Amino acid sequence: MSVKAALIGTGIFSRDVYSKLFVEQCDKVTLRHVWSRSHASAEEFRERYAVNSTAHYGDTGLSTILHDPEVQLVVVVLPVQSALKVVQDALSAGKHVIEEKPIAGTVSEGITAIKQYRGLQGQLGPSPLWMLAENYRYEAVFEAACQIAPGVLGSIIKLDLVANMAMDKTNKYYGSAWRRDTQGCPGGMIMESSVHFVSALRMLAHACGLGEAREVSAQTAHVKEDLSDPDSVVGVVRFQHGSTPASVSITLAASQLDWSLKAVGTEGSLEVSRGGWNGSKAGYTLTWKRANDADPQVKTFPFSGVQNEFSSFITLVSQHHASGPSSVLGSHEEVRASPEEGVRDLALVEALLLSGAQGGSAVDVQHVA
Repeated sequence: MSVKAALIGTGIFSRDVYSKLFVEQCDKVTLRHVWSRSHASAEEFRERYAVNSTAHYGDTGLSTILHDPEVQLVVVVLPVQSALKVVQDALSAGKHVIEEKPIAGTVSEGITAIKQYRGLQGQLGPSPLWMLAENYRYEAVFEAACQIAPGVLGSIIKLDLVANMAMDKTNKYYGSAWRRDTQGCPGGMIMESSVHFVSALRMLAHACGLGEAREVSAQTAHVKEDLSDPDSVVGVVRFQHGSTPASVSITLAASQLDWSLKAVGTEGSLEVSRGGWNGSKAGYTLTWKRANDADPQVKTFPFSGVQNEFSSFITLVSQHHASGPSSVLGSHEEVRASPEEGVRDLALVEALLLSGAQGGSAVDVQHVA
């Protein structure tokens, strides 16, 4: 049975990514409705990408979608300032939800929304799924790194995350107004970007047995006046288990892309990289080496996160309807997609930025149950 879906939001990411995902998964999901704030943008998306769907706009159009009994899944691709309200309304209407990251503007908002969502479970019959779309958690390269690390590193000495990003006029998200709104989107562009990067760091930390981030100290800077403040953060993260630290260095003010996540141990090391002087921008390179190996092992990975996560989400919804909620709740895929994971990403970024605002003082990372 094909899942009947609605797409809420017709901006850049919907046009570039979700228009293709619905085509790729057309045997498993049918796009029934598209919605935008204006009739023109909704109709334009329908005509270009989804001619068999119905275009809706405004509050009336959104209500029509949420009250359509045929719609099982609502995909929310909206600015963080307005996304959470739509997510909550869809869940209350009994619809499964895919929400694009970040999950909320603040950790407090996210935790409150999750408490309300968990309270709904059991009240609506089969509980709807709330799935947070953080594609880094589904990139094949990070999954491979997490599988390899325990057998290569020995005792963990340190982790290092470096994200030197060039957010300039050549970037299609440069002109995004909502990403610059540091009131409605605290942290602005660097928050919206960094939740990606720290999700990968958290994955590797767990694979190395370090658990969740518990404390940070950081410095922030505002280097480019045309970017939101701050545009750079450098800090240290400490984890639940042991004394192993992670360095975090993120900037949007760089002139070229240079991204890496490294793990160094007593018996070997591992690195995921992208860009740099000679590296590819079109995918990732995973390199690892044991101390006694003559040469490192190298494997390249194309981008796969958005395809993998969407396929996983559609499978979860289909399984939920075919076999009941108990068949998916608590499974690896459901936990990986859970809103709690999105809030944990946000909590780490929020703590880094707060420490920077306080001149580098130690800040606890808010615990998310």
